[in-house]
Amino acid sequence: MSIMFRPPVAAVRVIGWRQVLGFAQGSDPFWEQVRAAQLRILNRNVPFNIVVLGLNVVAVMIVLRDVGDASFLFGWGGSLAVLLALRLAGWRTRRVAAANAIVGIGVFWRVSVEMVAYGMFWAALMLHLLPRSPVEIQALLMLMSLVAMGACAFAAAITPAAGTLLVLTIAAGSFGLPAASPLANWAVVIGLLSFVLLTMRGMMVICRGLMVRMATEADSAEQGAVIRLLLSEFESHGSDWLFEVDAEGAVTRVSPRFVEVAGLPYDAIVGAPMLSLLGDDRRGRESRDAVRQLNAHFLNRQSFRDLVIPVPAGETTRWWQLSGTPKYDGAGSFTGYRGVGSDVTDARLAEEHIVRLARFDSLTGLPNRRGIRDRIGEALRTARRTDGECAVLFVDLDRFKLVNDSLGHRTGDLLLCEVASRLRDTLGDAAEIGRLGGDEFAVVLPVSDERAAERAARVIVAALAQPFAVDGHPISIGASVGFALGPVDGASVDLLLRSADLALYEVKGNGRSHACRFVPAIQVKAEERRALEFDLRGALDRGELALAFQPVVEASDERVVGFEALLRWQHPKLGLVPPLKFIPIAEETGLIHVIGRWVIEEACRWAARWPNDVRIAVNLSPVQFDNVELAAIVEAALADNGIDADRLELEITESLFLNEKPATIAMLASLKALGIRFALDDFGTGYSSLGYLQKAEFSRIKIDRSFVARATLDNGESVAIIRAIVGLAGNLGMLTTAEGTETRAEFEVIRDLGCDHVQGYLFGRPMSPEAATALVRVVPVPRLVLVR
Repeated sequence: MSIMFRPPVAAVRVIGWRQVLGFAQGSDPFWEQVRAAQLRILNRNVPFNIVVLGLNVVAVMIVLRDVGDASFLFGWGGSLAVLLALRLAGWRTRRVAAANAIVGIGVFWRVSVEMVAYGMFWAALMLHLLPRSPVEIQALLMLMSLVAMGACAFAAAITPAAGTLLVLTIAAGSFGLPAASPLANWAVVIGLLSFVLLTMRGMMVICRGLMVRMATEADSAEQGAVIRLLLSEFESHGSDWLFEVDAEGAVTRVSPRFVEVAGLPYDAIVGAPMLSLLGDDRRGRESRDAVRQLNAHFLNRQSFRDLVIPVPAGETTRWWQLSGTPKYDGAGSFTGYRGVGSDVTDARLAEEHIVRLARFDSLTGLPNRRGIRDRIGEALRTARRTDGECAVLFVDLDRFKLVNDSLGHRTGDLLLCEVASRLRDTLGDAAEIGRLGGDEFAVVLPVSDERAAERAARVIVAALAQPFAVDGHPISIGASVGFALGPVDGASVDLLLRSADLALYEVKGNGRSHACRFVPAIQVKAEERRALEFDLRGALDRGELALAFQPVVEASDERVVGFEALLRWQHPKLGLVPPLKFIPIAEETGLIHVIGRWVIEEACRWAARWPNDVRIAVNLSPVQFDNVELAAIVEAALADNGIDADRLELEITESLFLNEKPATIAMLASLKALGIRFALDDFGTGYSSLGYLQKAEFSRIKIDRSFVARATLDNGESVAIIRAIVGLAGNLGMLTTAEGTETRAEFEVIRDLGCDHVQGYLFGRPMSPEAATALVRVVPVPRLVLVR
């Protein structure tokens, strides 16, 4: 950082006519110095003036010896001689005072009184002689008065107060002219007054000029002292330094701080070319460019400001910031440069650190999203220039959230660092690896093709599938990878990133833990999904969502004991949209909370019209358990419709328990406290852990349709599974429901295996609420048999 010093502007000193005359000066040190200067100038010619005045007094007495009485002349001359002698005696003392540059106001006025006394002696002479003298003597006296006034004004010009009083006093003596004298006319009076006024004005101008000059010098001296003080302090303690170079670029002067920073002896710096102190040819490109720019300024004799140059300093690099201005001599010839410099290494390192924070992830040390975007941009430019391809791979860690939730964020952070290290070890220097945020990473292959990118993706999936040992915990996660090639899959950074992201989304939607390349069909699918999401946001308000009810029958007597509420979306353009297509969208966008609340309220509203022994089953998404108001929503729906809690059965899947969140268990307990029943849906298709059966105290297990469909076809494996589930449920005091029963043969097998309830097309497809209500309103409850 260069320093521009501008001296403080002193307050402008006002010098008026009162100060010129000696009034309103006070004891200000400036005015003491002015009075001393006045006294020095006045005293400079005192001996000469006294000698001249003495000679003039003697001449006057000789010339006028025959005019008036002799006693007056001798008394006047003697008294004036005494006055001049006293003036000469006081001259030595006042010269010492004036030399000390401090003169009080009293001394100034005493000198003025002495000078006025001389005028009074001259006026007394005029008043005494003019009335008694002939006209020729009157003219001579008037002339001598003018000469006396001019001489006194010249001698006392530096002290206008004394000079003015002296001139006025002598001029007053001219009024001794008798009225009958030819000289007593208006022309002589005007001439006398004009001479007096011009003399007085001249004294005032001369004195004021002296004061203004002294004020200017005082201000300049004050500013100069401040500048010298600041420069001395700057050179001694400042972080910046001063330098001067001659017309050839050789150093002629440097401040001590420059010597300290350069780490060279003073003699080695002075006389050396300035550019040679900034490194040699081995310096880097940035240093060479900066030195070349500085040299261009030297050659063109231009000012430069805040020019930053990296300077080698042993094994490290220091950063200097230089500013300079060309110098010229009195003839206008260029004589070199004068400038200021500073070591800005700390600021530069801080700036680089800030830049690094802006482009690198603080946890893993990898480039962050902004940094990886820069690298993708470079890879795309290289691919276009070489007519080649580059690849971008998005890596998403599987089950990372489970690690954070179960082992804590510290372990999760350590795991991310281990993932970053394994990616570097696996891919080597040929790949640029970055962390986009959370558990998402990105890999840039500057030079690649589809086979190389796919190979890298498979290597990543395989490498991250291997267990990690983090903070004493064995951890297995896995990864999903989506990748895209540039510029074919995206000619800009944003397009290529979007393509890779869509490919990753496709992977996660198809089961995770594998790799997928972007293809245009994925984008079409994503656009369709985005449009579907947009339409789904208003589907409930537009009345496009509805419930269908599928009957559940008692296996023993085939009577209807309940219904399962199934959500349907009748799209105005697409027709009936399958739940498997729009429910995941609702879960990802959070719309499931609003829709799920409506489903619960609508199902209870219709169930209130049924007989009290007919239950209603409602499916709940695991996402709905994140809603802290879920228990209150269910309770309000039951209360508003007057339904007993044991008539409502909430169906949930095993995926609800994968994350083992305490909030989920607490919500299950709150719902259980209301008296609601729980059914475990799709049992046998997932982990089928027996521990799940105890977490929610299920009242029912629903056997998946895949087992029911194979019960009459395979070699008995499905039958064994169904028998085991039924036996397990019986031992735990739970009921069983066989889903997807479509044929009489399937029903007979299921009933023989001991299933309590049956649900499927055999006993009824999902029907409208009105049809379901009409069905259970028939008395007695009908025995449903599929009519073929």
